[in-house]
Amino acid sequence: MEKFLYTDIESNKKEIKSYFGQSADYFEKDIDILGHKASIIMCEDLTNITNLWQVNLRPLNNLKADYTPQQTYEYIMNETTIPFTATGAESFEMVLFFLTAGFTILLIDGVDKALVAPTQGYPARGISKPEAEGSLRGTRESFCDTGRKNMALIRRRIRSKGLVIETMQIGTVTKTEVSLYYHEDYCDEKLLNSVKKRLKDIQIPIVTETGYLAPFVDTTKGSVFSAVSYTEKPDVFCAKLCEGKIGIIADGCPFALIYPFMFSEHFYTSDDYAQRPYFVSITKLLRYIAFIVSIILPGLYIALANFAPENLPEKLIFFIYSSKESTPLPLFIEAIVIVITLEIIKEAGLRLPQAIGHTVSFVAALIIGDSAVNAGLIGSAVLIVCAVSTIMSFVVPSFYEATIVLRIVFLLFSGVFGGIGFAFSCIFLMFNIINVNAAGTSYIPQITIRDKSTLTDIFLKSSWRTINRKEKNYEKNTGE
Repeated sequence: MEKFLYTDIESNKKEIKSYFGQSADYFEKDIDILGHKASIIMCEDLTNITNLWQVNLRPLNNLKADYTPQQTYEYIMNETTIPFTATGAESFEMVLFFLTAGFTILLIDGVDKALVAPTQGYPARGISKPEAEGSLRGTRESFCDTGRKNMALIRRRIRSKGLVIETMQIGTVTKTEVSLYYHEDYCDEKLLNSVKKRLKDIQIPIVTETGYLAPFVDTTKGSVFSAVSYTEKPDVFCAKLCEGKIGIIADGCPFALIYPFMFSEHFYTSDDYAQRPYFVSITKLLRYIAFIVSIILPGLYIALANFAPENLPEKLIFFIYSSKESTPLPLFIEAIVIVITLEIIKEAGLRLPQAIGHTVSFVAALIIGDSAVNAGLIGSAVLIVCAVSTIMSFVVPSFYEATIVLRIVFLLFSGVFGGIGFAFSCIFLMFNIINVNAAGTSYIPQITIRDKSTLTDIFLKSSWRTINRKEKNYEKNTGE
């Protein structure tokens, strides 16, 4: 239950201090304003002291009037040019929120409200280059850890009316500020209300990044795929908002969540819209091929080599047979060991500092790629197959987690049951894709030969002139 401020300043100070205990960053100083007892309260490391003094406290010293405490509050709030927030703080919960956000609280004895000064000065990482989403062209800006700065990055790119930014606190302990972004001209109202309800119903103690919210936003169950995606690039985020999608950013996290995100959108990059259509069409098809091959290649190789070698070329059969005879482990076990080892190497290189991570990857490549083969511990053929599969999984990085799981599923079932297991794995893959609930719509669009726009939008790339012509024809036909 919300607890409101008292008119007695000492009671207010005692209650506020109880929230912080003996914290070293809690600062409290008694002052005099127009003959009335007052107090300044702030968290030192979150507040810009220079801004507080020059913009707020110095003008307060020059005030001269004879008012009651309540009149003094109204005079400072409405008659002076001192930049206090338009609405003060009426409850202790609001005071705690403002203090932990870098604001300064000004209490006046005899008033049951607090003045709030915007004096934020907390340390934050600046805007840097994107690290997870590389591109040849386009912006070099990425989201930072401060939610308010991210708002400015988005507002600067969408300057037309319709962009709406709503904030809410999620996390019973952290009280993290979460921003909800949408464009009211394109976003479906039913979808928006559904997402808002899910966010408001979240009751978890800690929210330190946007990924904590994904399981509550996406209702998909029983699938390795998800209808949400992440981006650290403001230009990609703004483009998705203009497509009618919803964006969510948690304060303290440089990655934004986008919902709903369709299957084919994972194969797009920001460079696709800045390059020639024929080149983009080729690279997009290569991404689809790389995604499929990264999942099925190890399982298909094991199924053919162990259960149906007659379907392979004669020279390849001889190469596989000589490789199997020179290694102590069965081909199936050998493939599992290599796949797991490659993932361990990847994790080691990712979690260690960058300089050490490169060294670990280089040494591991020498040991596995050269020494292990020369010693006869593993076969060169299965090593090449697993390495190619791992490299191709990096072509579509947003599907990397799903690719790992599906690769292991294909490998296990194909290694145990052969062709029947491989066919079952293909059914399992299609089931996971179809089972995704993308806000009540199909995760994969219906592909028909007659609908040429499906082919040009999903597998190929149309030029901007063609896309613009389609938009004009659509508006003409619909009367918009």
